[in-house]
Amino acid sequence: MVKVLHLITRYLDGGAEVTTRNTLRSLAEADEEYDLYLGTGHEHDEKNLKKLESEGITTTVFPLIRHYNPVTAVLAVLTVARYLRREEVDVLHTHSTEAGIIGRLAAFVARTPVVVHEVHGDPVTDDRNPVLNAFLRTMERQCARVADRLVVKADRIRELYLDRGIGRPEQYERIYHGVDLSRFDETATHDSKRILFVGRLERGKGLFDLLEAFESVDDAKLLIAGTGALYEPLADAVRDQELEAELLGYCDDVPSLMASADVFVLPSYREGTPRVITEAMAAGLPVVATDIAGIPEQVRDGETGYLVEPGDVRSLSDHLEELLDDPQKRTQFGRAGRERVTRFALETAQERYRKLYRVLTGP
Repeated sequence: MVKVLHLITRYLDGGAEVTTRNTLRSLAEADEEYDLYLGTGHEHDEKNLKKLESEGITTTVFPLIRHYNPVTAVLAVLTVARYLRREEVDVLHTHSTEAGIIGRLAAFVARTPVVVHEVHGDPVTDDRNPVLNAFLRTMERQCARVADRLVVKADRIRELYLDRGIGRPEQYERIYHGVDLSRFDETATHDSKRILFVGRLERGKGLFDLLEAFESVDDAKLLIAGTGALYEPLADAVRDQELEAELLGYCDDVPSLMASADVFVLPSYREGTPRVITEAMAAGLPVVATDIAGIPEQVRDGETGYLVEPGDVRSLSDHLEELLDDPQKRTQFGRAGRERVTRFALETAQERYRKLYRVLTGP
């Protein structure tokens, strides 16, 4: 039996976590036999880990894996390497930046037979420290040498990484994130014009740009679903500016939330190929998002929504208002979006992962 460890920096409720969970489930359903493990860092949700345990997946917490903490990173490499050797792991599949670097270095030390790294988002962005960006580029170039495959969510991300000298073309495998499209066929009626954001409330999501843009939008309500470090600062800003906005906190029924909205917005500075955009398009919502990473492979500018540059508050506001004022265009964009998302079907992604593992672990 092939022993597989998926290693992720944080196991909370984001898109990377959902993709990781779906991949583990796809392997559990494979004809081949896999002994499946999940390793996560210091930040994790015990409920989510217990749910995986109930499905037969063994979970392990590595407390030294922390979000951009160089002090603990070296010790984390040694800890993960010992685990890989002790458990005789055959395949290490890493997710996200920190776990990707720590895990691949540990796999090199432990001489793990097969190493896969999955890119969920571009860590190098204009809103980050140039020194940190230079360090990340260097580490990604070095760690790519350890990986047998580099899984990306968009062709654009593969080309971006290759331009930076990260990996070789033959290492790359593009697998779109899989979404259960049938969950997003609800319809709802509402009186007010509603703009929806769903995601972690953290730096890099452009949330204060969104509030600034929303100030210029007339006769609409802004719904912000999610939790994170910016929840209280956002709540303070909404109250101080007397905005017609509501922070909903964590919502576990995203399909119903999508059905209650008119436009979906994601003004991020850094992303990969956001699952939540696929979900919004499956729900028939036009999308206004930033022109970064893999988003242009989801949103066709002027066909399924609009793309703006990060930080371009004026364009963000103009496009939101245009869509809210034009029901016919919303319907047109929403219909085109629903047609486009078929490539992101969960079944397609799961079969791609099973095929990849057969190639990497087969005779």
